[in-house]
Amino acid sequence: MIFFDIDGTLMDNEAAERAAAVEFHRFHRGVFPESPEEFVDSWRATAEKYVRRYLSGELSFQGQRQERLKELFAHIRHLSDTEADSLFEAYLDCYEKSWSLFSDVESCLERITGFGLGIISNGDSYQQRQKLTALGLIDRFSVITISGEVGVSKPNPQIFLDACRAAGANPADCWHIGDDLETDVHGCISAGIRGIWLNRRGMGSCEGVPMIRSLLELKAVIGSYNQSEHPIAQTAGSG
Repeated sequence: MIFFDIDGTLMDNEAAERAAAVEFHRFHRGVFPESPEEFVDSWRATAEKYVRRYLSGELSFQGQRQERLKELFAHIRHLSDTEADSLFEAYLDCYEKSWSLFSDVESCLERITGFGLGIISNGDSYQQRQKLTALGLIDRFSVITISGEVGVSKPNPQIFLDACRAAGANPADCWHIGDDLETDVHGCISAGIRGIWLNRRGMGSCEGVPMIRSLLELKAVIGSYNQSEHPIAQTAGSG
């Protein structure tokens, strides 16, 4: 069984987030005097801060959205929950229209036929499933495990074990591929699953962890591992 992360692995979440933040800044440029790129950085930092609090259970999914907008507008005035919701909906409309797959996804999935495929993702159940549907991937995966559904998030090993249980698979026979070394790779390894780090930028390394820069490398890495685990016996007289 091969499990995939969604954001940053299958979907180019960073590009979608950037496009939506730039459009939000353009519409509210009277409120935010910084450059579009500076605003994107602020948006991402604020998003990361409150998404962490959502994943830890401190905030609801809607609550983290509200808090993000309240912090961004705090230098102007205090926003009510309703005002924050309305502002976030405008951002969300552009964000959803900007969803796209990385260029290597379709070819990768076509190459790894014969494997069961699954998803292990942090986030809100509705939104993560909405992404898979919009991107035409929802029917490619037999098991979809999302933190918002199971009550724990990566890197907690429990979410990985829940996914394996849903797949009827032994963790030792499974792989998980993701772009976050700590959340995806170290998390799955702690559950006894083999991890592959998708390091698209090629920055950094981690000893003992298989690393790929493109999903097109995935089949070869898994094939190489399987050969080392189950080498083909030489026939008599060969060599």
